[in-house]
Amino acid sequence: MQEGLKDPLAVVRTMTALEQAIAEMGLTIVSSGDFQVFSDLRKTVRKGLVSPMFDTSVNALDDMNSFWIEARDQQGNLIALQACRRDYIDRNLAEWVPRWMGGLYLLRSELIIPTRLVVPANSITHRLQGPGVYHGEVWIDRDFRNAKLCGTFVRIGMIVSLIKWQPNVIWGLTSGNRATRGLSIRMGYPHAERGFLKWDIPPHGADVNEVITIATRSDLEYLAHERIATLP
Repeated sequence: MQEGLKDPLAVVRTMTALEQAIAEMGLTIVSSGDFQVFSDLRKTVRKGLVSPMFDTSVNALDDMNSFWIEARDQQGNLIALQACRRDYIDRNLAEWVPRWMGGLYLLRSELIIPTRLVVPANSITHRLQGPGVYHGEVWIDRDFRNAKLCGTFVRIGMIVSLIKWQPNVIWGLTSGNRATRGLSIRMGYPHAERGFLKWDIPPHGADVNEVITIATRSDLEYLAHERIATLP
């Protein structure tokens, strides 16, 4: 039986504080499970196809296994987007991710060629399995890319995932450049492994040397307590 949250009140209070912080920036957030709408929005701001992880042509996405969140300013302009989906990770994350991603890109007839198929043995991903959440498609308007909005908005997606699914792990993929600038830490991810995925032919828009960002359930509950400690 899956273990519940150790301190659900702390997590709920954290969500309230994050929403208040967003409101103080003059922004409003809305969540949805309609990924056709998400795909259309994404095309308008990023000029390309949604990633196969959130493509309704190769996934059965609904309110039970996925959601996306947008932030808009008081004039109704789209300021930020992100998306999350729940999956069950059999074996472990190290073996599951390359297989899962390869299957999705194959279904979309996109050619990707990994440099290697085996994740290094000392990766934390070999120890993670069970319910997990992929967190991706994070976009923030260039004029709003400050540390406060980035950290607050992205953590909302993480905390909503924690409340909704109570996963063992939330993970994402980013470029080495973003990771070395500390963006993953500011977003709430305490673990980052460079070179988790290496590509001879990478997915469109991806680095040849991708970094995996990881937050376990205990990391997320600690994040909630840390947030509460800073509240007035």
